[in-house]
Amino acid sequence: MATDFRLQVFRAPHLLSLPLDCYLSNGKGDDLSLLRSTLPKEWSVYIMGGILRNLLLEELRDLHVSNRDIDLVVNGAQSSGELRAKLRDFCVRQNEFGGAKCKVSPTGIVFDVWRMEDHVGMSSATKPHTVEQLLRHNLLDVDAILLDLQTGWLYDYGCLAAINEGQIRLLGNDGISKDFSAAQAAHIILIAFKTGFELSRDALELVRKIWESSHARSDVIRIVSRKVPDASAQIEKFLDGFLEEELWPTMTT
Repeated sequence: MATDFRLQVFRAPHLLSLPLDCYLSNGKGDDLSLLRSTLPKEWSVYIMGGILRNLLLEELRDLHVSNRDIDLVVNGAQSSGELRAKLRDFCVRQNEFGGAKCKVSPTGIVFDVWRMEDHVGMSSATKPHTVEQLLRHNLLDVDAILLDLQTGWLYDYGCLAAINEGQIRLLGNDGISKDFSAAQAAHIILIAFKTGFELSRDALELVRKIWESSHARSDVIRIVSRKVPDASAQIEKFLDGFLEEELWPTMTT
């Protein structure tokens, strides 16, 4: 699976930089700057996945997907405890990677911050860790995009191709985690639901395998309902019969 993907590195194009500037213009950019100012200058800070993917979906496919938070990955902290200590003034709670969910202002957006080393599967990756390794340890190609806030360079490991082609694929085994299996199945379901994109066979089979566990199934439903409470009925309809279908059911949202 992973051999089909190649890292692309380029200056953030206008199709992303302008929408991102617009998105950050109404106070979110100030919150981001203040958050970054609490971290040592020698630490690298990256925006990864979610917000970049959603802005590209809107620019390239005219698909509007709401943004719940901004994912920030940090390289340079010696421990997750050190990272949380730097963010203690803004920390709301610890996230699943040992980092911190932060809010700079009471009504501002949530920043989900964690160390590169603590991302799924990165503990077993060869050191020194690289951006390419980090992107390769994402679950889906459509999430594998990253912006270096220091240099302005954009790193893409399949996101642009996924959006242009309207297809979602697994990047490989590196991004699959038994510890987060229910959350990963829920993530695949939600991305497919929100975009209407076709799922690759291996992505569909991963969801089906996780779904076979009654315990995991209840966790998947709980996570999906929590993340999109207003569309839970639609998603139930979307899921009906998917285990029996040869291909993933499609639905316009």
